[in-house]
Amino acid sequence: MFDVMSFIAELEKECSDFKRNLSQLEAEEQMEIIKLACSHVYPEESIVERLPQAKQNKKPLTVKFGIDPMKTNVMMDRMPPIVLLSKLQRMGYKVVFLIGDFTALIGDPSDITINQKKLNRKKIEANVKTLKKDLSQFIELGKTDTIFNSAWLNELKLPDLVEIAKEIDIAHTLNREDFKNKLDKKESISYAELMYPLIMGIDSLQVGPDMELGREDQLDNLHMCRRMMEAKGMESEAFMTTYALPQGDIFSISQDPLIIYEKIAKLEEQHVLMWYKLLTEITPSTASTLEKGIKDGLVNIQTAKEVLAKIIVSKLHGKEKSELAYIEYIKNFVKTAPTKEIRMISGSIMSIGEFIAASTEFTLTEAESIIMSGGARALSCDGGCLTYILDSNADISTIYFDKFYIIMGDKLVLRIKK
Repeated sequence: MFDVMSFIAELEKECSDFKRNLSQLEAEEQMEIIKLACSHVYPEESIVERLPQAKQNKKPLTVKFGIDPMKTNVMMDRMPPIVLLSKLQRMGYKVVFLIGDFTALIGDPSDITINQKKLNRKKIEANVKTLKKDLSQFIELGKTDTIFNSAWLNELKLPDLVEIAKEIDIAHTLNREDFKNKLDKKESISYAELMYPLIMGIDSLQVGPDMELGREDQLDNLHMCRRMMEAKGMESEAFMTTYALPQGDIFSISQDPLIIYEKIAKLEEQHVLMWYKLLTEITPSTASTLEKGIKDGLVNIQTAKEVLAKIIVSKLHGKEKSELAYIEYIKNFVKTAPTKEIRMISGSIMSIGEFIAASTEFTLTEAESIIMSGGARALSCDGGCLTYILDSNADISTIYFDKFYIIMGDKLVLRIKK
């Protein structure tokens, strides 16, 4: 029989282990973790083949990861590749963290659908400082090579640029969806925008990475990097692109912890599993169990959301602030959710499911289903705030508070007095 309480406890423990050593895993096991978060891994067989060789030669594979420091406010949708980069680092990859300070002066056409405002040098430097602070929560920057592409792009001569450009077919660039959309709408496309993929490829020529990690919207640029490396007779990089985070633009990672809790708790149900895959340390087997548990009604979706919120807030703001935010979140939930007040007769002996069915419009089957999936929580805020998931086998008399609440998923709050 599926033990939901044990599963939820193990789920939180596993998904919160952001320092787990992944270097001892076999190449195939590492690849399964990578593929949880990736829409494209190309060519996959090349990566799997290179990993054992790198371990044997004690020469780690290098992975290039570049971000243009366009904003100081890092939204959650920017985090999937950063979380995966942390895993790659713990697998033993050598991370080359590329700050696109030069590229930020141009703007990435694949990033948004309207023209970006170009940044001046002072603004770029301020953004880089904030960026490194945010990244340090996930990546050990001291073990990376952190470089700025202005180091070589500022020195690039026009004849050299023309020579590189001769190797590139402009048709590949103009056939990109973002450029085709602009052409269809008769919107302007600057030469600077056309040069962005070319410059990204020059970065790869300079760094010579084994692999590159990017977001899904960077797919065309990553193919450009491979073509340019091949044209120069280099071994072309493999690449990985992470899935886009659904509803990922709903808050920044520096947002108030309580706001983060509330927003994650309101995620659309179909997106919850992807958030676990992209932002936590969930393993492939646990992800499969969670998916099946939610689908079969064995794991309450609201409880899964709240566990996810706790994991993310703890990582971004620390355990203490996470616990305080959870208390406030629960208190606010109790204040705003539909509430029914019940007085319990002293000495009542019945199961929690029977008590809820007798006190509400839930049938016994419905009540027991919510309880068995971990969706019923007892809460007391007398002298603090204590909440825990109710056991489906427990008797109502085992709840020893004089005043307490029973929270049923996100549907109902029972205010109970003995």
